[in-house]
Amino acid sequence: MSDKQRDIAGALAAIALGLVGFFVLVGWTTLIPTNIGWLDFADRAMHTLGWMFFRQAPWGVPPGLNPRLGLELANSIGLVDGLPLLALPAKLLSPWLPHPVQYWGVWLLCCFALQALFAWLIARELGAGRILALIAAGFALITPAYMFRVEMHLALSSHWTILAALWLSVRRDAPPRWAWPLLVALTAGIHAYLLAMVMALWLAACAERLLGQRMRWRDAALELAAGLAAALLILWAAGFFVSGTTGTYGYGAYKLNLLWPLLTYKGWSQIVPDLPHTRYDYEGLSFLGIGILALLALSIASGAILRLRAAATRRWAPLTLTLLALLLFALSKDVAFADRELFVVPLPRPIDSLASTFRSTGRFVWPLLYLVTIGAVVLIGTRLRAAFAIPLALAAFAAQAADSGPALLTFSERLAPVSDHWQSPLQSPFWQRAAAAGYSRIRVIPVVSNPGTDWKALGYFAATHDMGIDSVYLGRVDAKDLAALRARERKVLETGDFDPGTLYILDPRSALAAQQHVAPGDLLARIDDRIVFAKGGAPLADGLALSPVF
Repeated sequence: MSDKQRDIAGALAAIALGLVGFFVLVGWTTLIPTNIGWLDFADRAMHTLGWMFFRQAPWGVPPGLNPRLGLELANSIGLVDGLPLLALPAKLLSPWLPHPVQYWGVWLLCCFALQALFAWLIARELGAGRILALIAAGFALITPAYMFRVEMHLALSSHWTILAALWLSVRRDAPPRWAWPLLVALTAGIHAYLLAMVMALWLAACAERLLGQRMRWRDAALELAAGLAAALLILWAAGFFVSGTTGTYGYGAYKLNLLWPLLTYKGWSQIVPDLPHTRYDYEGLSFLGIGILALLALSIASGAILRLRAAATRRWAPLTLTLLALLLFALSKDVAFADRELFVVPLPRPIDSLASTFRSTGRFVWPLLYLVTIGAVVLIGTRLRAAFAIPLALAAFAAQAADSGPALLTFSERLAPVSDHWQSPLQSPFWQRAAAAGYSRIRVIPVVSNPGTDWKALGYFAATHDMGIDSVYLGRVDAKDLAALRARERKVLETGDFDPGTLYILDPRSALAAQQHVAPGDLLARIDDRIVFAKGGAPLADGLALSPVF
């Protein structure tokens, strides 16, 4: 067998490893297109409702508009982390797809395969043998930061995009001119945070190729122009620019802790103690794992770590500086060690506002995290003979998998039964009657953001009955639009100008105001522990034993 054939076999083995990882750590039932039961959870529900509303919405300009999800607050499929890369073509195919349908299981399957493949390719480019590269791929699959995201944020768990960018960066041969633009374009259709990291690595790779005279300035300009044009087009199509704001709350809180390699966040290690940390820095969860920590210690003891001196050379300096810059941004302006805030870096308001576009700065350590993880395996392989390095790396992998096992298996062990619907607390026949009677909107007063009050239960009912709703969970909410909607609410409560096609869900104070405007034929009642006002809706309560509001 030739070296090329061995490399192909190794790459296929890495893909197979990724597929095995998916079936063990996620589960095959997620691949059933009509199974949405497992998506009825936290942010997974946000992403899924975004797709449900988007599928029903008429096409607009840009194509990613999602007007019924949020009504006046609505934005797009891109701003609910709905994976525009699949959502847009799925909407085109919608007439031929079942109801419901979800694409997240297939996407996660692809992510696991690509996660392992690109980790293997990186290790090979850095000098690891094929077997050691396969072990490095295994470590990439059980990296705590990866599986933590898989459970929470489905599009954001596409870490293979970062690994693909690192692979293009460390290649000994310059990549084809189309490689970076293609990766940037794909990532633009996946998630904005991942795009920011990939683009930073792309700029570093361009600088390295120019400094090393592996690329001409004209070619660099063409590559950058093609990649930026493709990314902007996809971002526009997905609707990333429809919101009047890109910033949000939380910058400086959702950060990386200086103790990040050792923070286990109650569950990612049974050996390493749960060290104290600040309240919201879980967004920077980047525990290395006991296997990688052991390999790093061995690299130091054996002197293999000295190979990192190359990081300061012209070949590696642009990547090194970029990784350090991303690390500093991950730490944010509020630098913390364990549970202590060390200091706050004062920033001018324009810079602070710009930085808040990516409020969860702790995520920006991921490129460094993966290079350290894969590099730890490579270092051992370059220092020790394969007969020693492979058993040591396997032992480290087994130890880390066992130590983090309970957390790694959380997703698959808690996977909901197969179901084509979500369990809803809205059980009264009133709701079905209202939908059949032509009520087309649900509004919650006062509207709260973000997330909105009762956003999942009410949102699921609205999505499955072709209705719009203003109480939602979105990636970004424009403050001016929110203020205008609240002003509209106050006017409605003052004047009694309730829309006859809208179901209003009120809090007690709003219900008192609405009570002054109840006319014969209107409905104001407590239904399924929610105060509902429906103009002209009294007949919908016929025969129902509804509770009084007060």
